[in-house]
Amino acid sequence: MLEGQDDADIVCYCEWVTREEIVAAMPHVRSLKELRERTRACMTCFGCEADLDELLAEHPDRLGSALR
Repeated sequence: MLEGQDDADIVCYCEWVTREEIVAAMPHVRSLKELRERTRACMTCFGCEADLDELLAEHPDRLGSALR
């Protein structure tokens, strides 16, 4: 974990992926599957799947925006 970061920032505890890392990756992927592959979030136990779905719902305009 990075200095200044608390547990509330972590979405995927298996891979220690933060909310910020997931949101930053969204413009570079076209789907939830690609997001999982790029960030490694939700690839081990799937415990954060609902959190990923929630982030995608919060930021639908970001998904794939760098690929257009």
